Amino acid sequence: MKFKPLETMDEWTWFKERTHVIRCEDTQGIVAFDDSGIAAVAVLDSFTVDGCSVHFAIDRPIVIRSGFLNEIARHAFVSCNRKRIFGLVPSNNAKALKLDKHIGFTEVARVPNALAEGVDYIVMVMEKKDCRWLPEQLREAA
Repeated sequence: MKFKPLETMDEWTWFKERTHVIRCEDTQGIVAFDDSGIAAVAVLDSFTVDGCSVHFAIDRPIVIRSGFLNEIARHAFVSCNRKRIFGLVPSNNAKALKLDKHIGFTEVARVPNALAEGVDYIVMVMEKKDCRWLPEQLREAA
């Protein structure tokens, strides 16, 4: 598995076909690929002083064991110097919610009916100091 910055319209199109994310002025991302093509994309956007939002599209879960989350953590927390990353998960997307919890996000809020009647947005956060995808010495630098 190899990783590279999100650069081409084809990569963005691949991501957009799998998510409802709207490209922002500050959008940047990481593409995981192998000999078969794109395996996953993570997009970071909506940067604040200390945080940003992150969005995932993963076709081949092997990327997680291949260092994809380490790349995202290093990019968000070290290269972009953020202290926390956020995710918005629709309450009816059990698979995404399970993945986010598994990789270390915690729920901090719910916005009732934010996506549709009866479908909340769950606000998730991962703090740099708690991110197991970063080496300990980088977590302590938070």
